[in-house]
Amino acid sequence: MSDFPHLEKSKPKAADHQYDDDEVTTLVNGTSDPSHLVYIPGTSNLSPDNRTLVEGQEGSSKSNGLTVRQKKHINTSVQQLHYNENKISLDRCINSTIELLYALSEENKARPVFYPTEIDDDNSLLLNSARAHLALVRQNTSKFDKAKIKPDEDEEPLPEFKVLRLNLKSGHSDFDVVSNLDKGSIAALLEKKIQQQVKYLLNLKDRVDDTSSKVFVTGDLNSGKSTFCNALLRRKILPEDQQPCTSVFCEVIDASKENNSLEEVHAIPIGGPDYNIRDESTYKIYPLKDLEDLVYECDRYSLLKVYVLDHRSFQESLLHNGIIDIKLIDAPGLNMDSYQTTQVFSRQEEIDLIVFVVSAENHFTLSAKEFIAAAASEKRYVFIVVNRFDNIRDKEKCKNRILDQIKNLSPDTYKNAREFVHFVSASDIPIGQPSDDGPGGGDDDDGPAEHDLGHPDFDILEASLRKFILEKRSISKLLPAKSFLVNILRDLQTLSNLNEKIYQQEKLEKLKELNNRVNPRYNEIVSKSVKIQNSINTLIENTCTDIYNATTQQITEVVENLGEKPVVVYGGLQYLFEYAKETHSALFDVVLESVTKCENNTKDITVTKVDEIIKFGQNTLGEEFLNDKTFQSSLMFTRKKDTLLKRLDYQLDIMDFVDPSLESCLTFLGIPEKVVAGIQHQITYFNPLTILTAVPTNAIALRDQIPSQITLHTLYSSGKLLTTGALIHKVYQFSRYVTPGMLKKVALPVVLGLSGISIYYLITDVPHAVVRKQARRIKSQVKKANYAHLNAMRIANECRTVLNYPCRQVMNNFQTNIDKRIGEKQKLETSIKDAELSYGYFHDLLKKVEYQQGLLKEIDLESVHEVD
Repeated sequence: MSDFPHLEKSKPKAADHQYDDDEVTTLVNGTSDPSHLVYIPGTSNLSPDNRTLVEGQEGSSKSNGLTVRQKKHINTSVQQLHYNENKISLDRCINSTIELLYALSEENKARPVFYPTEIDDDNSLLLNSARAHLALVRQNTSKFDKAKIKPDEDEEPLPEFKVLRLNLKSGHSDFDVVSNLDKGSIAALLEKKIQQQVKYLLNLKDRVDDTSSKVFVTGDLNSGKSTFCNALLRRKILPEDQQPCTSVFCEVIDASKENNSLEEVHAIPIGGPDYNIRDESTYKIYPLKDLEDLVYECDRYSLLKVYVLDHRSFQESLLHNGIIDIKLIDAPGLNMDSYQTTQVFSRQEEIDLIVFVVSAENHFTLSAKEFIAAAASEKRYVFIVVNRFDNIRDKEKCKNRILDQIKNLSPDTYKNAREFVHFVSASDIPIGQPSDDGPGGGDDDDGPAEHDLGHPDFDILEASLRKFILEKRSISKLLPAKSFLVNILRDLQTLSNLNEKIYQQEKLEKLKELNNRVNPRYNEIVSKSVKIQNSINTLIENTCTDIYNATTQQITEVVENLGEKPVVVYGGLQYLFEYAKETHSALFDVVLESVTKCENNTKDITVTKVDEIIKFGQNTLGEEFLNDKTFQSSLMFTRKKDTLLKRLDYQLDIMDFVDPSLESCLTFLGIPEKVVAGIQHQITYFNPLTILTAVPTNAIALRDQIPSQITLHTLYSSGKLLTTGALIHKVYQFSRYVTPGMLKKVALPVVLGLSGISIYYLITDVPHAVVRKQARRIKSQVKKANYAHLNAMRIANECRTVLNYPCRQVMNNFQTNIDKRIGEKQKLETSIKDAELSYGYFHDLLKKVEYQQGLLKEIDLESVHEVD
């Protein structure tokens, strides 16, 4: 008996009238009588109860001048029109979604997309807090070490991903590997997932455009899948056994449409070219009787295309229905081995409808639950066939337990359990045997027993399956595609919402960090660097200027004082030339010695200034700055000092030994050197040029100079002047007594005496004359060569070079810190820019996704479009 109480038994009606009156509205005396679905034994159909009374005739009602057949034909055309429109709209949505995925892939390559994961802690809490997400972005990781993140009270939990879900399990445990990967690894997994979904969408588009429908029969190992397929075909085509036998995918196809009505098996080799029925090199042909052996050849063949004939009427046959091409795929069991299980999972993208066969004795295994959960991402409805139900004693308990499992696995299937969940025993369905005697498939006695009417549950299953595929084609063919698009767009919406919020918050956080921490530190160290550099440069320049001035002054004074006294011992006239040479070298040595003294003084000053610069660095950069290095001043001025001896001309002549002068003459006459110096000073003081320059230009200047001019020294000088005048007056008076005769008598002796005295004076003055002559020559040449300036510049530059070393060390350390701050600043600015770009991208992506969701929502697949 049927387990569906709303179905009523009625007398069988002719097969050709089963669907003619599907849309009849019955009017009896102005009242409407609701129609009922009627199970007709032996016909595998659900038929409306068309018992009507219209003018005493049955099945001839009219509505608006149209017969029921005409109205149904029009409704079929209208439905086909809407089907085509919906198919075109779905194609557009698929193409648009593929473009969105491609764009997401490019974004993920440029800037890894954040993907939420679960952390492995005591509670395995979902990281659905925006604050936790932001922390993960900062740490470039997907988890916190021993951190328990709880969702904020004002935040809604994230919806679970259905299509873009990343699932990596470690071995046989439930340990989630994804939650322990860093952001880059998760981005790589997401990239792979996106590419898989693009491929899936391309196959989905091909499936939507395909006019045929593929029914995928799968289930757990040894659940009776092949038996169920044979029951649908009412022929024993696929091998059956108590042990698992099907290990190769078998695709059962109507031979009357695709293989010239020839029943045979086309075996497609593994790794061979794509199957082409017109190219026999792409497959091998076997008779149907070899199918029982071929299903074990999983190491040779990837697919067996089984072409069969079904001679039942269009109303009875699912494969040969006269409306659309249906291909029935028998899959290996899920628990046969991991490779076959993976293959079963991967075939979902090629199929329109899943018929999952589960044993009533074993219920759903773990693989079955995973398969149905994966199928739910695309297919809203899954036919669940609970096989071997007759072997169960407590049938209600079994039903309730299975329905409870289906409720969690596929909620929509559970809501429509009367149509999609069926409890049957496929092995009890009478079937015929395949035969090679002809296209008839065997003798009449091998076909199903027409008188056997005791399998209403299976008939209802077959009728529901037929109606879902043929009459609700928009749901069976297009709804899975729409459901998948809805799920993937929802995932994209979730991902966009999440990343938009995260990157917006990350941008604000990075800007806050840049403005409050990094920029102030950067500006502070740059300002400090400029101040320290200016201070050190000022110190260096002042030091070098002082050294230059001191060196110039000292060398100039030494050169000006050359020749004041002999510098070597005079050995006599016989050593006169040696004395002149030694005097010349000694005068040079005096000048060079002055340069050496300036260098030594500069060394001492440099040591002090180096310590000051190091103190600058230690005060700003830390005590460890250059504390492991010591300045050695002895290494300064190790290069050749100067080339004065090469540049100055030295030529000795006879005049270098004669240099009469008033000072030397007075000294020769025995006048003390102090008196000679005083006389020389008076002569210089009363020089007319000096007197003219010293005359005051106005009364005020004269008043200012009077106190300073009237001194004892002035009075003394004036007295000496008066004494000298008196002496000259006496000489003048004495000249009266000098007569020409007297002069003649004393002239010769006086001349001879004066000549002798002069010669003696010149001979005795030779050592002093050589010194004076050499000194004047050296002074002239030194002044002409600008010797003092050049040496002062050399010594100052050497000091500057030495002081620049610790200065560079200080500034290099500052620059290192500045570069570090610049790198930190640039990194933050790059992060801010990336956050802006990512935020803009996901903001636009969210709009595009919402637009596609609106278009997808307008595609109405479940409403029935009819003409009244």
